[in-house]
Amino acid sequence: MGAEEIKKDMDFTSWPSDLAYEQWVALPVSGARPSARYKHAAAVANEKLYITGGSRNGRYLSDIQAFDLRSLTWSSLKLEIDPSADKSEDSGLQEVLPGISDHSMIKWENKLFLLGGHSKKSSDAMIVHFINLETHVCGVMETSGKIPVARGGHSVTLVGSKLIVFGGEDRSRKLLNDVHVLDLQTMTWSVVEAT
Repeated sequence: MGAEEIKKDMDFTSWPSDLAYEQWVALPVSGARPSARYKHAAAVANEKLYITGGSRNGRYLSDIQAFDLRSLTWSSLKLEIDPSADKSEDSGLQEVLPGISDHSMIKWENKLFLLGGHSKKSSDAMIVHFINLETHVCGVMETSGKIPVARGGHSVTLVGSKLIVFGGEDRSRKLLNDVHVLDLQTMTWSVVEAT
């Protein structure tokens, strides 16, 4: 079944249930497709699949793309810098969204949180970027507590209002085997002593 046949036969309000079981199918998407990439992050929110960053030909990407799961249309989000960000610091806050790869992304309330990852600007501690899905404002969240060392390739799981971060690798590619928790209500980090 070709893409055009799928488009003719598919009810766009319920396309996921119309797909064949255990079979890959090319969807008839429209809009400017994002460039091919790897080590990007993805999350679903409000019937859209958001893709951020990643790597392409050894370069870090800084875009955010949205795939509307109802209309099967790609679009690029235009972000604005958080106006409350302190622009006097040399911490990359003036960049809308830095080129980042190997990060994780989670949706919580009306925001996407991008945790960690590798970029040209190195940091000793894990940075938490945010994108407000209603206003398209982005910035860096201020966190406190026992902030984990900067890393990429880690896993992040949302449990209630807490993010559980496990492992990854630091800037020198040392594998990490630790567990950290970020309380999203207080933006405070803690360490889990796992045995």
